[in-house]
Amino acid sequence: MKITPRVAVTLTFIAFGAMMGAQLGAIPVLKAQSGTDSFWFGVLTSVGTAANIVAMSLGGQIAKRFDNRSVMLFIMPVIFAALVYSLMVQSVFAFGLSFILLMTSIGALDLFMNAEAAVVEHDAGKPLFGGFHGAVLLAMGLFGLISSFIAVNYGAVWSLIPPLPFTIAAIYAVNKAIPHRPVTASHESASQGEFPRKILILMGVVVGLEVAAEFTCVQWSGQLLAALQPKLAAYSGLGIAFYGLFSGGIRVVGDRLRQRFDDLKLVAVSLCVGLVGFVTLALDPGFLISVIAFAVVGIGQGLIFPCLFSQAARLAPANRASAFGLISLVSGPPRILLPLLLGILAQSFGIASIYLASAIGIATAIGFSMWIAREIDKRKEAQVSPRLAT
Repeated sequence: MKITPRVAVTLTFIAFGAMMGAQLGAIPVLKAQSGTDSFWFGVLTSVGTAANIVAMSLGGQIAKRFDNRSVMLFIMPVIFAALVYSLMVQSVFAFGLSFILLMTSIGALDLFMNAEAAVVEHDAGKPLFGGFHGAVLLAMGLFGLISSFIAVNYGAVWSLIPPLPFTIAAIYAVNKAIPHRPVTASHESASQGEFPRKILILMGVVVGLEVAAEFTCVQWSGQLLAALQPKLAAYSGLGIAFYGLFSGGIRVVGDRLRQRFDDLKLVAVSLCVGLVGFVTLALDPGFLISVIAFAVVGIGQGLIFPCLFSQAARLAPANRASAFGLISLVSGPPRILLPLLLGILAQSFGIASIYLASAIGIATAIGFSMWIAREIDKRKEAQVSPRLAT
């Protein structure tokens, strides 16, 4: 098979999802072996999320010095090393340090693989983001399930084996197929009026609420299912598996939907579907219904990221990394504060209560998505008016 830039980017997204799934699937075991309770898990998640956001928000500055290819080749081995460390932790301090290292390196790869994906989509002249993001979630779901089974039965450290060949394949493909591109200074100062800062800030709010809810889903799913049915703890990865598989599945077909429907309408509908899933989880319905609810949330969350990132890339074609960095920076507060709130809620009221908080966040995101649509319509009208006047 010929290794094209599209194949290389797809393999990178798969490796990203595989490494994340390996760590997330092992979290119940890692919490137990490190002595981390729900409160401290919430604190560490908030700190790790802050590190992730810092890494992503610095993307514009990093992009002035290094191209996408260089960052991707450097950071993938770093992520795998951080993953290995995270699977060996034996204390709360080690758990926290490993989480910060992993989230920081993941943030850098997340930004630059999406920037490269935007280039590949632009060059192809058709929607591709959904397929790339679908690859992440399918891999995360599958490797999360495999990791939970391995961690419970053989020890968390052995969860590093499944993602290893995919990480090696991604590094090889990027090295072979992604070209070096000249690193140029940002054009933002020269085209300040064309940089849609307000719209990107609004997108950042939606992304922040969506990612916070998504992290709730994947980081607490195993703990929820294990609490509901302790005898099935080895299968607590079914939550992240169903979330990942259904979210990834909708992203695989999402590019076809994006060709037929407006991106922002898809975002609003997706958020409504996700809201139904989160409300169901908040009702503490039992093991089987909860697994199905995770699938519903996955369907709802699946298209939000590719639709918004693709919109951002089109709005700022000369400053993709800066646009993504601004979105990531603005998304920080809900992503940082919500995990801390969730840890407190889980410790005080039970794990099901955190899904009610997530439902409130998603309902808020629906309102902001409508605001974004109005702002983009205003921008289009402002661009058309001068042309009509001439």
